[in-house]
Amino acid sequence: DWGYKKGLDTIIELSKILDSSYQIVLVGINRQENQAIPKNIITIPRTNNQIELAQIYTAADVFINPTREDTFPTVNIESLACGTPVVTFNVGGSAEIIDKNCGISVNAGDYSGFLQAIQYIVQSDNYTVQSCQNRAKKFTLDKFTQNYLNLYMS
Repeated sequence: DWGYKKGLDTIIELSKILDSSYQIVLVGINRQENQAIPKNIITIPRTNNQIELAQIYTAADVFINPTREDTFPTVNIESLACGTPVVTFNVGGSAEIIDKNCGISVNAGDYSGFLQAIQYIVQSDNYTVQSCQNRAKKFTLDKFTQNYLNLYMS
């Protein structure tokens, strides 16, 4: 469910300050939560369809994840795998998933920094599909298994 921990307040605040050249699409919203969402945000119900999710990630210029409590947000990796850069708060594992070639992390609650990061990514040509996908490859099951084996053997 969306709420403060997932950063719904940040998304709502961004909807007030982003100009009309930006469109926020919020995925995974339930019917009750949808009642409180500003009308300038497009909402899409939760989906388990991987193809549909990949199409949503791929269509975006930037994926925003204002979570305040996520140890390993796979949504960031999914976005990168689709070639879409990420803006996230510097909490939990969110910032560890990205690097300077595929996204930006800002301090939790920094709406201004979040806005600037979004604008920078959209206006920059520093974030390519390839750089995002290369970063996502660092989080495959094979890589994690090998890292654990190496740790065990040491």
